[in-house]
Amino acid sequence: MSGRVRAFVAVLGVAMTLVASYAWFTWSPSPGPAAPATSAPDPSETVPARLAAMPSPPFAMVRSLIADDTHGRIGVIPLAAPAGPRFITKLACERLSYASGHGVCLTLGADGMRTSYTAEIFDSSFEVRGRVPLTGVPSRVRVSPDGRRAGVTVFEEGHSYAEQGYSTRTTLIDTLGAGTIGDLESFAVTRDGRPFREVDFNFWGVTFAKGGNRFYATLASGGVKYLVEGDVDARAARVVARDVECPSLSPDNRRVAYKQAYTDARGMGWTLHVLELATMSDTTLGAETRSVDDQVEWLDDGHVMYHLPSSRGADIWVMSTDGTTPPRLHFPLAYSPAVVR
Repeated sequence: MSGRVRAFVAVLGVAMTLVASYAWFTWSPSPGPAAPATSAPDPSETVPARLAAMPSPPFAMVRSLIADDTHGRIGVIPLAAPAGPRFITKLACERLSYASGHGVCLTLGADGMRTSYTAEIFDSSFEVRGRVPLTGVPSRVRVSPDGRRAGVTVFEEGHSYAEQGYSTRTTLIDTLGAGTIGDLESFAVTRDGRPFREVDFNFWGVTFAKGGNRFYATLASGGVKYLVEGDVDARAARVVARDVECPSLSPDNRRVAYKQAYTDARGMGWTLHVLELATMSDTTLGAETRSVDDQVEWLDDGHVMYHLPSSRGADIWVMSTDGTTPPRLHFPLAYSPAVVR
C-alpha cells in the first residue's frame, strides 16, 4: 500500500470515529421499563451508609470492614437495623470488646523496624485512657460485664490454633488502672481435685461472669483442649470439661457457647456447641455447616454471633442456640462484635 493510500485510510478512520462519537453524545434514548431483577442483592455486597451521630443502646460495636478510609475502625450499629447505617469512630482495632463504659482495642503498629502490639483501653467517648503493651499477634479479647477487667490472648508463635507448635499468652488486664493483673500461666490449676501443671500449657479465649471475678477459658495441654473455670482474685482455676475452645458465657451466665475441632473429609475445622453448665448437657449447633473459627458473641440468651470470611473481608452471622434454625447474615462487612444492651 502506497503512502498516499495509507494516509487516506487513516483520515477516513478518524472521520468515522468522530461521527460515532458525535452520535453517542447527541443521542439519548428515552428510558424504558426497568428490567426485572433476577435475584435479590447480596447484603454483604452492599456498603452500609454512615450515621452522623452515635446511636443509643442497644447496639453492637464491630470492626468495620467498609473498603474506604474507615476500614478497620470501630463501627457502632443499632441492633434494630443490623444491615443499616453505622456510626464510624476514630479508633482502629484488630479486635475489640466493650462493656459498662470500658473497652479494649487490640492494635498493631510500627516500633522502629519491628511490629508492635498494644491493648488500648478506651471509654464511652472512644478516648484512649491507657495502653498495655502486648507480646504477640492479637487473637482474642473480652471485657468483663462490669467493665473493670479484660482478658487478652496473643500468639507468640504461630498465627492459628490449627497450626502445630503455636504458643499463646493470655493476660488479664485491670481496665480501671490500665495495668496487668497477671498471666494465666501463673495461676494454680487443678484437675479432678489435684494440682495440674505441664510445660506445654496454652491458655486462650477468656470469658467473664457477672461481677468480673469468675471466668472461663480454654487450657490446651497434651493435645487436649480443656474448659477451665477460674477465680481472678484467688489466681486459681479448675478443669471442668474437655474438648472446648474459645468459650463465651451467655448473658444469663447459664451456658457456654464454644467451638470444637473436627477432622473429616472436609479437612480440619470447627463446629459450634452450647454447654449447659448446671447439667453439662451439650447441644451441637448443626444448622451451621461451615467451619467457624471464632470466639462467638451472644446477641441475647437465645442467639450467638460469629464471623465468617467473605469476598470482601468478613461478615457476622447470627444463629439460634436451638441447634436446628439456619443461620442468617446479620452485620455485613464487620468483624469482632461486642453487644451493648
